[in-house]
Amino acid sequence: MEENRVPVPSDVSQAFTEIAQSARLTQHMVRSCGDPAPGSRFSQVNDLYPFEKVSDRARHYVTAGLEHLVMWADFAAPFKFYPGQTTTFTMRPTHALARAALESAAQAVWLMDTRDPTECVQRHLRLIRWDLDEYRKSHLDPAGKDRVRKRDTELVQRVAGVFTEDQIRPPQGYLWVIQQACRPDDLQLDAAQAERLWRAASGAAHGMYWTNLELTEVEVGEEYEPGHFRTVTLPDPRAMLEVLQASDKVVTYAALKYVLFLGEDPNRLMAGARAWLAQQITFKTEVDPDVRHRLTGEHPAAGE
Repeated sequence: MEENRVPVPSDVSQAFTEIAQSARLTQHMVRSCGDPAPGSRFSQVNDLYPFEKVSDRARHYVTAGLEHLVMWADFAAPFKFYPGQTTTFTMRPTHALARAALESAAQAVWLMDTRDPTECVQRHLRLIRWDLDEYRKSHLDPAGKDRVRKRDTELVQRVAGVFTEDQIRPPQGYLWVIQQACRPDDLQLDAAQAERLWRAASGAAHGMYWTNLELTEVEVGEEYEPGHFRTVTLPDPRAMLEVLQASDKVVTYAALKYVLFLGEDPNRLMAGARAWLAQQITFKTEVDPDVRHRLTGEHPAAGE
């Protein structure tokens, strides 16, 4: 209802816009990438296991995370504004998209968080088997389940000379993958903090009641029955910002690692992305004309 709306604090609104543009820049950068360069890390791991290329799966995880964030960006900070246009932020969709972005990108971070090509392939196989397990469960007919089970068996047999079945067991779920993705020091995301954000975002996405206590601001009104009060519940903008910032950090890191593993130059790709974004944005009238031709703000460089 109209009376339940309050303005987002200016610093949070600015941060929302920065996340939106970060997601768009990163997505354009990834879309500008080509195939793995000869001698690149992806070239090495693809040579070790050419059946299902690591580079293809990595791109999938990264682009999935970006699609979630860019969908939020198109809602929160659209390129075009019209007179009287407003944006109403709600708790559950924001946390649901942030959670999905975090889960998608965390797989890519964990996959590429190694200097050993063989270990990278091993993690790749574990993710494939996890994917196949979920795919098998999605089938209602026994024949479909058997087809997926056969693919898993063939994979295990194909790599039996290098890995035991136990060494390529599927990961222990999204939380475990997210915790592993927090291990790189240059990502600067604490695993305990990431778990707290992921659980809250998952609870919000699933409509769990406890998130109303943690992720909203409640204003108490009249006591309409003994011990029962009218309330106005508003989403906490800073809680939304916190989970979005964490997701953006992991997605950006995953994208930069992907670019580096391809053997691409992230600075060149980012320069092109900035030039593209500058052509899309509707600048405020008070912005200096010179600023319209350059976009400031650097993505954190992902370590080699």
